[in-house]
Amino acid sequence: MDLELSDDQRMLQDSVQRLVAEHYDLDARRAAMREPRGWSPAMWSAITDLGLTMLPFLHEQGGLGLGGVETMIVGEAFGRGLVVEPYLPSIVLAGTAIRECATPAQTERWLPGLMSGGMIATFADCGSVAARQEGHDWLLDGEARMVLGGDSANLLLIPAGVHLFAVPALAGGVERRGYRLHGGGTAADLRLSSVRVPDTDRLAGNGSTSRAIEAGIAWLAAEATGAMQAALDLTVDYLKTREQFGKTIGTNQALQHRAAEMLVEAEQARSAAMYAALLADEPDEHIRATGHAAVKAVIGKAGRFVAHNAVQLHGGIGVSEEHAISHYFRRLTAIGMILGDSESQLGRLAALGGFTGASPHFAAA
Repeated sequence: MDLELSDDQRMLQDSVQRLVAEHYDLDARRAAMREPRGWSPAMWSAITDLGLTMLPFLHEQGGLGLGGVETMIVGEAFGRGLVVEPYLPSIVLAGTAIRECATPAQTERWLPGLMSGGMIATFADCGSVAARQEGHDWLLDGEARMVLGGDSANLLLIPAGVHLFAVPALAGGVERRGYRLHGGGTAADLRLSSVRVPDTDRLAGNGSTSRAIEAGIAWLAAEATGAMQAALDLTVDYLKTREQFGKTIGTNQALQHRAAEMLVEAEQARSAAMYAALLADEPDEHIRATGHAAVKAVIGKAGRFVAHNAVQLHGGIGVSEEHAISHYFRRLTAIGMILGDSESQLGRLAALGGFTGASPHFAAA
């Protein structure tokens, strides 16, 4: 099977890598994190100008109609650059939920603002919210924890039982407590008290919100792959240049073996990210569920191994704020926890009957 990128995909890869390389060094990342919203409006504008916010949406919805492989390309480049802008919550999670679950009329209402970058949305799946109908409206009560990008979002997509509601962030009865995340980016805890939502804001399409979580896992796998490769490259360069007792520490065979083990784990994560990208067009819900659970378990384990060893091989400088390795360590640690850690995903995989992909589905290749 040919897994080489097409010419168009390589052009996309070059464009995104150039964007990150030219606009997103470590100082720029620190500056973005100091912004009031925890990310840079200028960088977000550059991302939208390149058309990346239109990437996963269908042509008939005004998007570019690209798929999982293209999203993987963007995620890997963002992971290498440690980009903190809200692409995951707004475009991947909320965008997928709207694409899959909204009616055509609702799509026309929300997607243009999302694709233009003028509206930031998020998917508040981590909580317990109850909905009760009152006439032509719904009343929402409950809370959601660690909603990615929830502090700066304009639109909140909130699951409540079998329903999914689009709630303006400034709606009456919505309280949110925002905070910065360990590995970059922001989140918020939400409390909803009799939040009134018209029935026209209930996403009534036939899609499933599980698609949003799957898209999020695929994005995190790609982002982790980029971050792991960057951390490995920095570590190998350090081993080649750091001298101790009159020779570079990279001549130590034990450290060479450690770097080789990091490479193996990074390549396993890359394979998992590719598999997640190919699952985007898989129609079988069970195959998608088991596949994404396995992917998330793999990237959590691999990311933890690469991050820990990168810090150890750098020594004390690896935990300093001034060195990029500490930032990769924190982001990979965070990725391992977002949307379920390795242990919970392995439990989910077992409950689903195990990973049955002895002959994986690669029809999307």
